Amino acid sequence: MQGNNCRNLASRLLVLAFFLIAGDPSWAQSSSTNPIRISVDATHAPQKILHAELEIPAEPGPLTLYYPKWMPADHSPDGPIANLAGLRFSANGKTIPWRRDLEDMYAVHLNVPPGSSSITLNLDFLLSAPGPTIDFAASGSANLLILMWNEVLLYPKGRPANEIMFTPSLRLPEGWKFSTSLPVAKQTGNMIQFAPVPLDLLIDSPVQSGLFTRVIRLREGRNPPHEVDIASDDAWALDIPPHLINAYERLVSEASALFETHHYRDYHFLLTLSDNVLPLGQEHHESSDDRVAERTLTDPNSRLLEAELFPHEFTHSWNGQFRRPDGLATSDFQQPMKGELLWVYEGLTDYIGTVLTARSGLWTPEETSERLASIASTLEHRAGRSWRSLQDTADSAQVLYFAPPEWASYRRGTDFYIESVLLWLDVDVTIRRLTHHARSMNDFCRIFYAGPDGKPVIKTFAFDDVVSTLNSIAPYDWRPFLRERLDSTEMRAPLGGISGGGWQLAYTDAPNPFLAANEQISGAGDFTSSLGLVVRSDGTLQDVISGMPADKAGLCPYMKIVTINDRNFSVDQLRRAVSLAKVSSSSITLVTSNTGTVETHAINYHDGLRFPHLEKISGAPDYLGEILKPLATEMAQPN
Repeated sequence: MQGNNCRNLASRLLVLAFFLIAGDPSWAQSSSTNPIRISVDATHAPQKILHAELEIPAEPGPLTLYYPKWMPADHSPDGPIANLAGLRFSANGKTIPWRRDLEDMYAVHLNVPPGSSSITLNLDFLLSAPGPTIDFAASGSANLLILMWNEVLLYPKGRPANEIMFTPSLRLPEGWKFSTSLPVAKQTGNMIQFAPVPLDLLIDSPVQSGLFTRVIRLREGRNPPHEVDIASDDAWALDIPPHLINAYERLVSEASALFETHHYRDYHFLLTLSDNVLPLGQEHHESSDDRVAERTLTDPNSRLLEAELFPHEFTHSWNGQFRRPDGLATSDFQQPMKGELLWVYEGLTDYIGTVLTARSGLWTPEETSERLASIASTLEHRAGRSWRSLQDTADSAQVLYFAPPEWASYRRGTDFYIESVLLWLDVDVTIRRLTHHARSMNDFCRIFYAGPDGKPVIKTFAFDDVVSTLNSIAPYDWRPFLRERLDSTEMRAPLGGISGGGWQLAYTDAPNPFLAANEQISGAGDFTSSLGLVVRSDGTLQDVISGMPADKAGLCPYMKIVTINDRNFSVDQLRRAVSLAKVSSSSITLVTSNTGTVETHAINYHDGLRFPHLEKISGAPDYLGEILKPLATEMAQPN
């Protein structure tokens, strides 16, 4: 399978070209038809509805139109077609009947009447509010909207997405401002006309808008331009601390020093601060779409947990957008995507994002080591490692993204994110050891992501390309090195990068700040490394880990703890019971409700509270410390 994909990087086809300048005649040559006109009316967005009208050039006869299904940033067939409403087709003022395909729910069929050169499509899109399950529909509130173009359009079957041109326009509520990476051709009041753009780049370019907005330009006067575009439900949330802005500027400097090239004309960090939209971090070529709770930047716990969001999505501009795995670079939005290399697309991004978070000062080195400890401990307690490999978590991503949190340990989830942090740390440490500190993953980033500067293009890669690049940096048995870690069903987590980096995983009763921050925000209790359970604030068990004390006592997810040692349940009460059991021979007695049946469980555990940390190995080289040091010269100087 891999042999068929082994091709010379120099001759690799740029399968999708995104570069667009308004008026560039090359785009006219790439399309044999007139552009599709799309006009979106968002003036009723506060009422949770969008209106769109499309004029689609079409010849008389049968026509099949697609609603986008497979989203590049989602790796899943999750286009929110259930929220599509009011679908109406017409030509020359007469209604055209249509019918949905009986096998592909994302396709509709109609017949263009004789004498027509185009059809008009009207549709409505129903906005969603945050719910208990992932919903990638557009979301908004009374004061803001994030428009994703894939939700308000259909496109003709039979042509690659990069050859279908659109001329988009958007009408906003009065007084709203907007931010996007799309070039603007003209603006009159609340009506914005964008420059012609191919379908793939249109869908890759969300528009953030709202009543309360702020633009923060980073490293002004340097090219390419970068800015943080903020929208919120309230004006007070726009007051970003100066030290955080400074860290964002350092992030841009550190990414520039690492990659030494840019595959975008300018870059927009689209940041939405709201409790009324779906929490989200999503990558695009020339922007990110980051949506977090309104108080995230003012609350220390939220700020700690979300610090990696910007670095992760920013890294995707190079890894995932510019360099994209063959199986994820489809010609349109209906072809199934293959996630076998998501351990590179997402996993390497997670590793680079972790490193850039530290190098930019968004995390201190100590906080970064605590984050790595929490990842290592999570994977050390993944019972599903005995049957599901890291490779399979990537292969089955489109299923696992929508799995419930219950049984996470035994099922496993999208572990190609966090486990690949440890995998790529191991790669980085191994390169440094093999080359006696001379080379590292910094060199991999400069080589693998080199390409046309300033142009948003896609260059595909296969497993062999990763291996060959690693061998060009430090000759080694990289193929078996990677395959062993990808295909392993060993219970122990892959901690070679931590130990090889001069550190070791240890447990004490001192809280891990990341676990503590998550508990403070969610109200849950994480007893993963002690009792082997995670419990919600209402006493419902979210997870119970096979083979650990809670499992041996007969507990399972979905049970609800009613009392602890004859006291009413609370997370604090469970902590006290665990601490007291360390100096007592008595079991921890829980009364639970199991789908209405009351049960008693005795947990025989006496080792107290245990939280993960990294400890320095005496006398070992500190490769991890070297990895986290800033690269950018101006950033390495003291403030």
